This record gives sequence, C-alpha cells and structure tokens, in this order.
Amino acid sequence: MDLEVILHSTFGFSTFRDGQKEAIEAALQGERVLLIQPTGWGKSLVYQMIAVIRGLTLVFSPLRALMRDQVRQASRRYNIQADTVNCDMEKAEQIEVLERAKKGEPQLLFVAPERLENEIWTQYVQHLPIQALVIDEAHCISVWGHDFRPHYRRIVNVVQLLPPRVPVLAVTATAPLRVQQDIQKQMGGELRVIRGMLHRPNLELRVQPVSGEHEKRLWVLHLLQNFPGTGLIYCATRSNTEMISEFLAQAGIDAPYYHAGLDEERRRSLEKAFMENRLKALVGTNALGMGIDKEDVRFVIHTEFPASVLHYYQEIGRAGRDGKQAHAVLLFDPEDRCIQEYFIRTSRPPQEDYENLLHLLCNTALREKEIILALDYTQNQVRTMLHDLLDQDLVVRDSEGYYRAKGSGTVDFSQYAFLYEAKCQELETMMAYAKARECRMVYLRRHLDDPSAEPCGICDFCSGLQLPSFSPDFQKQWGDFIFHPPLDCDAQYKKQPIFRQGLALAYFSGTDVGQAVHQSKYETGEPFPEWLVEKSAEVISKELPLETIQALTPVPSTKSGDLVTDFTKRLARRLGKAYAPLVKKVRQTEPQKKFVSKIQKRHNLKDAFALESSLASFLFRSLLIVDDVFDSGVTLEEVGKVLKKEGVVELYAFCLTRTQHRGDV
Repeated sequence: MDLEVILHSTFGFSTFRDGQKEAIEAALQGERVLLIQPTGWGKSLVYQMIAVIRGLTLVFSPLRALMRDQVRQASRRYNIQADTVNCDMEKAEQIEVLERAKKGEPQLLFVAPERLENEIWTQYVQHLPIQALVIDEAHCISVWGHDFRPHYRRIVNVVQLLPPRVPVLAVTATAPLRVQQDIQKQMGGELRVIRGMLHRPNLELRVQPVSGEHEKRLWVLHLLQNFPGTGLIYCATRSNTEMISEFLAQAGIDAPYYHAGLDEERRRSLEKAFMENRLKALVGTNALGMGIDKEDVRFVIHTEFPASVLHYYQEIGRAGRDGKQAHAVLLFDPEDRCIQEYFIRTSRPPQEDYENLLHLLCNTALREKEIILALDYTQNQVRTMLHDLLDQDLVVRDSEGYYRAKGSGTVDFSQYAFLYEAKCQELETMMAYAKARECRMVYLRRHLDDPSAEPCGICDFCSGLQLPSFSPDFQKQWGDFIFHPPLDCDAQYKKQPIFRQGLALAYFSGTDVGQAVHQSKYETGEPFPEWLVEKSAEVISKELPLETIQALTPVPSTKSGDLVTDFTKRLARRLGKAYAPLVKKVRQTEPQKKFVSKIQKRHNLKDAFALESSLASFLFRSLLIVDDVFDSGVTLEEVGKVLKKEGVVELYAFCLTRTQHRGDV
C-alpha cells in the first residue's frame, strides 16, 4: 500500500511530516501508539488516513465544538464520510447515526466519552464493525493531565472489546513522562511512543506584570488595538470572560465571551463567526481553545495564569498553527494565585463530604439534582464525588440516572492527597514561569520533559524586547474609564429571556461603591449614600433605554431591610420615573449566601415572591428591577418570573454591585 499516493490523492499533500508516516504504519500493523506532537503538527491527518484505509474508526474527543469542526473538515476538505454522536442529539438522531455505523458506512465516527454511560451506546457498541480506535486529546485519560475527564477512563472498556490487531492510537500535544505512563497503564499492553519536539519557533512569548483588574483590562484593550488578526483571550472564570468581553464592547471591540454556560446555538454561532474572521477575539475559559481549530490565530492572551505549565502550553498552542508569527502574552498579577488555589482546594471535596454522600445513597437511590438539593454541594462537587465513587466501585448508576451505594465500603483517599500536593507544586511551577530569568520556551519545554530544549531567540527574555507601553492618548482616554459590569441575566420564562438587559454600578470588592454598600448593609444600617443615587442615575440614563422604562420596582430583601426600597424610591425620583413596589415576599427565606449551589438557591426562593395585590391594577409594560448585590442572579430571576407571569413585557435589571467570582454557575 503506497501511503504517499493516498496522501497526495486524498489529502493534497506531497510529503509527510517527520513522524506521521511512522505513526500510520505502526498503527496499521496493529501496534498501540501514543503520538505526542505539538499543536498544528498534523495529528488528525494520521487518524484520518487510517480511517480512509481501514474503514470505521471511532474517535473519542472531549469537546462537541472540536468534533463538529473535525467532521466538517473531514467531509468538506477530504471527502471522508464522517459523523458524530453526542448529547446534543435527539435519541432518534443518535440511533440513526449508530445504525449507519453498524453497517460500516462512516469512515470516521466521533464520539463524546460521556456516551459510554449512555444506554443507546451500550446497546450498539458490541455490534459496530470497529476497524480502528483513536483517543484524541489523550491527556484527558490521565489524572495527571491538564484536563482530566473521568469518562475517559472508561474508554479502556471499549479497547478491551477489540481484536488484538485492531489499531489503537492515542494523540495529544502535551504528555510529560508522568502523563505518558498513566496513558500507557490505561491503554494496556505494549505501547509505542512517538514523541516530537515541542519547540514553536514562530511563537513569541511575553509576560506583562499588572496590578489589579483595572490595569489588566487596559492591557487587554491595548494589545487588541496593536495586534493584527484575530485571537483568543483566556480567563480563569466564566464571570471574568463576561467582564473582559463587556469592557471591550464598551471600547468598541467585538470580542464576545464563550463558556460552557452558553447554549449550543450560541456557541456554534460564535465559533462560525470566529472562524470567518468576523470577530477580533473570543474571550473564554479553558474549554474554548480545544474546540477551535483555526490555523491563523495570531495571538493568545491570558488574563490570569493557568493552573500548570501543561495548561499554558496547550492553550498558547492554538496560536500560529500556520507557521507565521504569533503572540502569546501572560498578564501576570501574583494576586491571581488565589483563583487557582481555590480551584485546587475545591477540585475534590473533603472526606466528610464523600462519607455524607455514601451514607445518603445507602438509604435511597437518587439522581444528581436530588443529591444537590439534599446536601447543598455544587454540581461540580457532586459530579466529582460520583465519578470517584463509580471508579472505586462503591456506587452504581442505573439506566434512569439513579445512583445508589453498593455496600458499606470506604473511599480510598490516598491518591487524592497525592494529587492535591502535585497540583500545588504545578501551580508554583507556573508562577515561577512568569518570574523566570531564562528563555521562556526553554522553561516550558523542560517542564514538559522535552530534553532537546534550546533558546527560542524571540521571547522577551531572549530578545530583551518588552511590549510597548500605553501612549499618552491611550492613557488619557482609558486611564480613568469607569467600568460598569453587565449582569448575567440569561434566565428564561417560557423559553424567552426574562430580562432584556442588566448592569451593575460596580463590582462589590475593591471599589468605593462596594465599600459603601457593605458599610450600610452589614455595619451601620444607614441608607445608601446619596452619591450612589447620583452615579446610578447617570449610568442608567446612559446605558439603559430609559425612555421606554415606565417605573422602578425594588427586590424584596432578606438582609437589607428597607435599604433597597429606600434607594429605589430616591433613584426613581432622580430619574423622573414612577416608584412601584410590585413584588412582596410571602414567606421567610434564608440568606442566599448560605447556599453554594444554584439548585439550592432556587429551592430557597421558590414561591417566596408574589405580586402585591393592592398594586395589581398598576402593572406596567416596561420595568426596571433594582437590587443592591448581584451574585448568582437567582433572586432577580425569581422576582422577574413573578412579573413576567403577570404580563410585564420588558424587564431590565440594575444592581449597585456585582460579585466578581460567583459560586456554582
């Protein structure tokens, strides 16, 4: 079989890159192969060619966006029959795809690892004529990987179903020795490792020290105004993506936020716009980059440092895949370490929480939502514990999604403690990168077990060149710019958004506004100062469609007493609008900050609000709802539902402050 002929006739390339042909031949000969090559090297070509030669090839991939892009590329560019099975598809649609796969029709079938627990999948998998199996982003198998996915550990069950000579290929851009060894253990048997060098000669690495969120936002704006082309901006949290995106929008730059909280239609729309260069940038969490396969990403900016060198190398690897000059900039504020420390600390709940969950499931079988309601843990915490308990065979899950304990076993925490210490050390290594007095590419490659690291010659250390500082005009225009953060008002009533728009005067922490609110609310009990009324009226007049808003209504408060009511009255008077306290509280509730999960917060406020009957005949078409602090958004959501149910057409939201790092979102 002439691989060069297939390479040219199907893929349009004249030569293989170093290692590609070796990997294809090894897999076709029945070897199990781990291919570790940098982003942009062409790992997908390896398994696409295997699929062309062998037929039905399963590709386990972690992100739906990545699968969509791979299917589109294989079908349109190379005329390879490709399809996908994932949780976005209706049951009938999944069955239709699997029926075709049963006949061996698609050459490539992309599968989300979460489908391994799906009843439909388990019915079909043993009847599929699988000719090859690929584990994309194979670092997700390893607990030491930068994006470990518990579902990936179950891929080994499919591997064990295959005849010995069926090719099994694992591919990743980042696998230090510890990750490599874990992948080998999971895949079983002998594993041929083909590892390339991690040097990216076209990627200019820079670190820019910053102090505080305001300076950070200014640097993001400054860089986007100076960098050519399109790029990616990484943030550590969903709320930070929204903050940076809104700030750039106020500065006239189209850089929407992208995170897992968006619905599927919105994510697809953003991906398409970015691929077509209709956006300057996408602002996202670390879920973003793995789903974007765009060769001409010209820059990657991190607004907070990630958890490890593995994370960082993977994420900057999205830039410059076409081989042309690209920029990778880390905005380094040492105070940001608290964000990653929080993620490490909460990545696994304490032993007591596992014991509580096991005890609960010994008495009754429950679904995930019921567990969250019973114990008030975040969704991520519950999912982590359930995956761990499933892995240790202490819990089983039935086809209806109910979990129950198998017996009286105890959880083995020895590995989790070791992982915790390792993650703390990885964070220290990442922080040291920002302060390193050596070539930045050498530093990254050395910590990724690439022994052939040589100075890149183009990073800020090697070249001695720093990023250009702010011009006087830029400083004059943006230095004193006051940012009014948006509110995440995406809740729906009857499948329609409750709120048209929402914003806050300022963030709760680190601002004069937040300090004033805290003092009145938690210390003195005195009314919010008049200057807050003045500033709020100014911002509302500028940012919201004041001409259409007929009245202001306060959120009935649990903690603030009459503070919000008094403030809303004064604000309505200043704006020349009616004051209409249309909603009342009909039962006592706990303070929302007592709960960690949105499910519990919604449960706490369910049916807690009702229309003020004495004002029912004074309902308005368009209202502005006013509150003091926006955290999870559940309170506004519940009040908004009451008003929408009564026929209010347009609702807007305004809060004095918004917390910057919200809880379970």
